[in-house]
Formats: sequence, C-alpha cells, structure tokens
Amino acid sequence: MTAQVVLLLALPVIAVFALTRARRLTAVISMGLFSFVIAATYLLSHAPDVALTEAAIGAGLVTFIYILAIRKTGRLVIVADEAPGLLSREGERITGLEWEILLGFSRVIGLDPVVRFLPQAEVGEALRRGEGDIGAGGIVDEGIKSGLVGSPGYLPTALYEIEPEEALGHKKRDFNYFTELSGAIRSGEAVQARVDLARFMNLARGALTGYRVTRREGTFSYVFLLSAEQKELYDRLCDYLKELQESGRLDEMVRRYFP
Repeated sequence: MTAQVVLLLALPVIAVFALTRARRLTAVISMGLFSFVIAATYLLSHAPDVALTEAAIGAGLVTFIYILAIRKTGRLVIVADEAPGLLSREGERITGLEWEILLGFSRVIGLDPVVRFLPQAEVGEALRRGEGDIGAGGIVDEGIKSGLVGSPGYLPTALYEIEPEEALGHKKRDFNYFTELSGAIRSGEAVQARVDLARFMNLARGALTGYRVTRREGTFSYVFLLSAEQKELYDRLCDYLKELQESGRLDEMVRRYFP
C-alpha cells in the first residue's frame, strides 16, 4: 500500500517535470517514465494485464515512436567554416564566441546543436537547400544573397584584402577552407584573399611578411545567416541576441574570446 501511494504521488511530479522541459528528448523520456510508473501502479492494484499493456505501449512503443520522430526535428544544424575565436575545433571540442552564442540559443529553443563544417562559399547554398538551419563562422553583413537573411550584427568587424607584394611565381588558386588558406600563407604562397577581422588576427600572428594588406573602407558586422523561409527561427534568434546585448552577457562573451 505504501509503495502504491508513493507511486501515485510521483505521477504529478513526473508530469510537471516532463511538461516543463525545453529539450524534446528529455520530455519524451520523462513521459515514458510516467507511463512506466502508471504501469507499476496498475500492477500493485492487481491489474497485471492493464499494467503489461501500459508498459508495452505507453512506456515502450509510444516512447520509441516519439524518439524516432524528433531525431531530425530535435537538432539545430549549424553550417560553417572554421573562424578562429568565433567557431573552430580544438581536438574533438568546438569552441568560440559564435559557438557559445548558438549553444545558449539551442538550449532556449530546446534543440541539440550539430555543426557541419563547409567551405564558407557553400554555406548559403546549404541553407537554401534546407541542409542547415543557421550559417555561422565569421559571416559578414555584406552582399547577402537572395533567399537568405542575416541576423542583426552582434559584433563589429573589418575586411582585409591580402595579396603578394610582388609576383612570386605561383599560380593563383582557390581555397575551400580557412585552414587551407592559413597554411598557404604560412608557406609563402602567392595568395589573394579577402578575410574578416577574426581570420586576419589569426593570420597576423604568423606574420604576413611578403604580403600587402589593405583594409577595406566601410562599417561591417558579424551576423548569423538563415534561409528567408525560417522566419520563426529568425525572430527567436533576433530576440535572443537582443537579450544577450541588453543583459551585458554578450560583452562578457566577447571579452573572453577577444580580450
């Protein structure tokens, strides 16, 4: 009798816990536990057939179906090239200002962030094809193509043109990833490229001897990129960025990565 009372008292606690979870997977697992506790209550009430049905269907089958359903919808897919200080890999970890922002945002909307690394030139197309939800990795609010929208700028930046001071006898080539560009510059190849401030700061640490650097005129900011069809996600991201700015948390994040 005591066990039955404890289970009955646990039911509303588990239900409230499940209904207040931001992450869908946590809520689904909690509801599976809710069904399992109900099944145990039926068993203690001498209704083993009902208990077996509840355990098999409520705690087992229904939970499994929900988990399958949210496998895709429960993720926030971020497509990006690496940008030092903003979004980059350190071993198996991902770090950077943009990663911290998007990690917090994903928690607010109850999704699990997943990063797909792509050449920066392919990020927009991936968003238009529906292969990602948010584009990141040092995207600047300049020349955003049709079908895409940029979030409000969250951090000022600058653009730099890098080119050899003289012809070095190398054939010009394109670089898919920033790591390739960085390696080529450190090797002294004849590179012509346009980079944002975060990437420029990383390249400058290795010395840009032999290259002419020109800062472009104008005012630029880093933004996140989304498909124009993702209006609800865009609005929620804008609200989150505004909250970070007004609370002062964004300034604290910036100082950690760009002291």
